[in-house]
Amino acid sequence: MYIIRQQWLQDNAIRKWYFLAAILILFGGCSTAILVSDAPQNQWLSQTIFSRFLVFSLLVPVQILLLLSTFRVRLQDIYVTGSRRIIWKQLEYRLAIALLVTLVPWAVGCLIGMCLNGWGTRLGTIVAEALIRYLYLALSCLAILLLVSLCLLASKRIWAFLAGFVLSGISYFLNVNHHFSLFYDFLIDDLGTLLLSRLPILLSIVLFLAVGVQMEIARKDW
Repeated sequence: MYIIRQQWLQDNAIRKWYFLAAILILFGGCSTAILVSDAPQNQWLSQTIFSRFLVFSLLVPVQILLLLSTFRVRLQDIYVTGSRRIIWKQLEYRLAIALLVTLVPWAVGCLIGMCLNGWGTRLGTIVAEALIRYLYLALSCLAILLLVSLCLLASKRIWAFLAGFVLSGISYFLNVNHHFSLFYDFLIDDLGTLLLSRLPILLSIVLFLAVGVQMEIARKDW
C-alpha cells in the first residue's frame, strides 16, 4: 500500500496525461468499431478490438510512452528502504497503470462502437472467445513493456522506445504475412492452439523478462 500511495501522490502532475491517453484510446477503439459496421460476424473481433494495425500504431506506442514518461528511478527511495526491491515495486505499479489506462478504455470503446452498430444483442456469442484473446493481448503488451523496462534500465529512453516499437513492428509484419509472430497471435483461428501452444510460450517470455528486469535492478550500479 505504501508504494501505491507514494506513486499516486507523485502522479498529481501527470494524471492529466493518463486521462488524455485513455480518451485517445477510447476514441480509437470506438471509431474503429463504428467504421466496420458492415463486417460479417466472424470478422468482428479481428476488425475491432483485435485490429492488428491499431494495436501496432496506437495501443502499443501509447503504452510505451506512458511507461517511459512516468517511470523514474529515485535513489533516495533505495536509501530510505535499504533495498533495491523498491524499484521493482515501483515499476510494477507503472506497468499496471500503463496497461489499465489503455486496455480498459480500448475494450470499452470497442464495445460502445459495436453496440452503436447494433451488434449488442449478439455479442454474447463471442464473449468467451473475446476474453481469452484479450488476455493474450494483455500478456503480449506486458511482455513488450517488460522489454522496454529492461532496455530503459540498461540504456537510454530512446533505445528503450525503439526496442519495444521495433519488436512490435516485426511481430506485426510477421503476422500480416501469415507467419508465427507470437505477440500478434491473438488473431489465430484455432483457439486450442492459442491456449495450448502460444500462451505457454508467451507466459514463459513474460516470466523470463520479469526475472531479467529484477536482475538488472540488482546488478546496475546506481
